[in-house]
Amino acid sequence: MKVLKFGGTSVGDREAIEQVVAIIRREAADAPVMAVFSAMGDTTDRLVEIARLAVRQRLDAALQWLGQLRRRHFGMARALITGDERYQMLRDTLAMYFARLEQMARSLSVLQDLSPRVQDEFLAHGELLSTRLLQAVLAERGLPAVWLDSRRIIKTDATHTEAVPDMAASREAVAAQVRPLLEQGQIPVLQGFIGADAEGHTTTLGRGGSDYTAALLGSLLPADEVQIWTDVDGILTADPTLVPDARLVERLSYREAAELAYFGARVLHPKTLAPAMERHIPVWVRNIARPDGRGTCILFETGPTGAPVKSIAYKKGITLITIVATRGWKPHDFLRRVFDVFDRYQTAVDLVSTTEVSVALAIHRMPHRERFVEELQQLGRVEWQADKAIVCVVGERLRGRSGIAGEILAAAAPHPVSMISLGGSEINISFVCDEQALPAVIPQLHRRFFAKRPDRRNGKAAKSPAKRDEHHQLAIREASR
Repeated sequence: MKVLKFGGTSVGDREAIEQVVAIIRREAADAPVMAVFSAMGDTTDRLVEIARLAVRQRLDAALQWLGQLRRRHFGMARALITGDERYQMLRDTLAMYFARLEQMARSLSVLQDLSPRVQDEFLAHGELLSTRLLQAVLAERGLPAVWLDSRRIIKTDATHTEAVPDMAASREAVAAQVRPLLEQGQIPVLQGFIGADAEGHTTTLGRGGSDYTAALLGSLLPADEVQIWTDVDGILTADPTLVPDARLVERLSYREAAELAYFGARVLHPKTLAPAMERHIPVWVRNIARPDGRGTCILFETGPTGAPVKSIAYKKGITLITIVATRGWKPHDFLRRVFDVFDRYQTAVDLVSTTEVSVALAIHRMPHRERFVEELQQLGRVEWQADKAIVCVVGERLRGRSGIAGEILAAAAPHPVSMISLGGSEINISFVCDEQALPAVIPQLHRRFFAKRPDRRNGKAAKSPAKRDEHHQLAIREASR
């Protein structure tokens, strides 16, 4: 049983959608499948801007943008659906959603208030539109696709924009509504990103939450594998915009992939892997443009062999804050008070380093900066440096490896490093440097750890479908063990 998730770029144009149909047809030939879709292309970003324009009382501009989205979806429907009756039914459904969006935009322009609850309701339309379109296309191509509303499946709390799934209630809904369709040989089509609270109000799982939805559904079924189809070959050894010769990482452990996602690797959402990890479900990352490529397989364990470094990630927009105690605080009391401030402002800490009288913290966002710093200044002298970046070197075999931190710092030279941290999992070593140094530091690190390895990128060492399937089955067997 497979869960297939397709991102926005993979359903962004007619050719991509035809490729999606071919992939689903192939995967459904030998196992039950369900499909999870994001909104088409940049639809979610457009909806965010439309809502903001409406709240700022620029209703004409908001409706103009909404009209462009309507024409794009109607045009895609007309290009992909040849039967007049099916097209008219789809057009009527899409028109209903766009009428609702226009009504909401007009209300926002009057109320001038975009609450989290209203935002969730507004943004959910991107996935509702794309799945209605994709289900109609799959059905016309002869595939037994059935549209389901994820808001009736993924039950959550009422934390709008960052909802937390209710696993017990969601599991019951999956058993009642999804599993019977799979057992009948049908293909459920669901929306990523969205759910509903106990009162039936639409919620969202956070940006990038469609990957999370796929993993949740995989865990709740449970599925034998989850496939994330995107516009890259898989997870690479570094960001290819900084390292053009970055290589494909064919296998990662859940821990390695989670560290990379958290520290800036943009292929997976940071929350995606947790549900799959609980059930030991393999997660594949594959390129929709090269469906026969090897891709990356993420497993519970990848074995003790291989290079010490799997990949290098980075996170920009970091602020480094140092607080030096100016009173005779007891060490534990000082730290408690510092983290109490961070808790009140709901600010996550990426890296931390402490002594008895000082603490240095790297954070990605500093909300309400003036008040935030003012509260910290009541505890001691505060210094902060902006325009920093965290560089994260990840690999299971870093654990206990003598001298590896020195190798990493030597590779980063001559650029100054502000802070270095060995992660709690002991599989990542991170440091803080100037953001402007990234174009030099990342390639230097990559040359140090990957210069002598053979290149296994899909584009340079393409595999036949038979070889790809052999690689696939080998990974599944490893996961089963």
